[in-house]
Amino acid sequence: MEFRAIPGSVNEFKHWAGTVRELGIVIVAKSEELLPVVKYNSNGLDCKADLSEGILFRDRDNEEYSSKGDKRDFLSPMERALIPLGFKVYMPTNCFMDIRPRSGIAWKNGITVLNSPGFVDNDYRDTVKALLINLSLKKFEIHHGDRICQAVFSKEYPIYIGANKEIFDRFEEFFPPARGRRGFGSTGVK
Repeated sequence: MEFRAIPGSVNEFKHWAGTVRELGIVIVAKSEELLPVVKYNSNGLDCKADLSEGILFRDRDNEEYSSKGDKRDFLSPMERALIPLGFKVYMPTNCFMDIRPRSGIAWKNGITVLNSPGFVDNDYRDTVKALLINLSLKKFEIHHGDRICQAVFSKEYPIYIGANKEIFDRFEEFFPPARGRRGFGSTGVK
């Protein structure tokens, strides 16, 4: 994978974003600590948990609840969690991203990506999230910045990457999605 830095200022980014379309993948994290990382020269980017936004949970009875303001940082047995990863992504046409389990936490802790691989299409602009499930019999603690999954792209493009909270917050302005504001799980079953 070839990595390049994004422009640093919002004005530079705005101009640059219009020229980069179809030439590469753009990843913008809300902070340096949440930038996806490459370990051991692999094709996958290790993605980190962003607990600042809160986690959306579903328990065994399919009841949904949020950890926002509650600071809950664990996944109970057979519980699902939709965990923000602290970055947004733009991909050229005909490119997509898979969210996949990390083998270490799957083997050691029974944590996996429930809809593996989690498919992120090239028109998704919201914060990327991972849908995890705890298949073990023990609670699994999640800490802000933990590497909890990995992202793999379907096509090889240069990856323009950086952290800038203002660009992160205005990402849809620079890369408007055709789908509108519909986010995770919005395409439904029919």
